[in-house]
Amino acid sequence: MDHLAKLVLASPQAKNYQLAKTKVLADQDLQIQLARFRDLQESYEEQKEFAKYRPEVDGLRRQVLQLKRQIDLTQTMQDFRAAEVALQEVLAGITEQLAQTISPDIFVDTGLPLAPHHRQHGHGRGQNIREKGKVQ
Repeated sequence: MDHLAKLVLASPQAKNYQLAKTKVLADQDLQIQLARFRDLQESYEEQKEFAKYRPEVDGLRRQVLQLKRQIDLTQTMQDFRAAEVALQEVLAGITEQLAQTISPDIFVDTGLPLAPHHRQHGHGRGQNIREKGKVQ
């Protein structure tokens, strides 16, 4: 595992991710926007259940969404997100290979937007994976 971790850390995707993360942390304007976003988001979360009675809460929600869009449109954040997805693809590929080595029946939810998704297991008595093979 240590060897695998070293290989992943030495990959171009991991290095690109670290560089992009460093740029995000070094961008003072972006850090100010992120701090403001966190404050607005926290304020909105505290007040959103009263939105029905307080129309200004809807305005606060719009501010949160506008600031998030503004942050997402910065080149620094776009580069960071792209590097993050590229590294996630590498990690997902490794995870899938490990799972398939153990059993082809193992499904790995990679969390990637275009990756196949496995349907949810049913809920309730008799729907547990262990219980499916038992006679009820």
